[in-house]
Amino acid sequence: MQFFQITARVLASLCALVAGCMFSAVPASAKGTISIHHTDGDVNVYNDVEIKVIHGNLYLTSEDGKGTIIVHKAACSFQGKIMQCFATNATLVQAGETSPLDLKTGTVYLNDTGDPQPLVLSSAKVPPHSVLLSLSTDRGTLINLNGRIDQVVK
Repeated sequence: MQFFQITARVLASLCALVAGCMFSAVPASAKGTISIHHTDGDVNVYNDVEIKVIHGNLYLTSEDGKGTIIVHKAACSFQGKIMQCFATNATLVQAGETSPLDLKTGTVYLNDTGDPQPLVLSSAKVPPHSVLLSLSTDRGTLINLNGRIDQVVK
């Protein structure tokens, strides 16, 4: 089964969302876990997903390097010390082809501090130097990412 086989469209928009608002041309990378929840109830989990921020774009690449989701447009603002972004555009690059994702909604939370930070109106906290992402497609596929970013360059 190829990485992001059915729900890759959702992940691409997520990456662009965070990257477009927060990061400069200096790359940062780390690892994370993506879970893809399909409308038929199947769930795919991908560990060791590489998270990079390059030239203002967020890249999520599968461990085998065969699939990358790029989030390149987002509307961002701060909630306390957490940056919250709403993804508006993402792309999937796989098997030499580039495809836009059918993103319905997408939210990214980024904590670039050294301490856990609370989400507004929630008891949940975002770990230090971490990103949380949640996307949904027009088809109803849900994509979630949690991972650590070693360095955030604003």
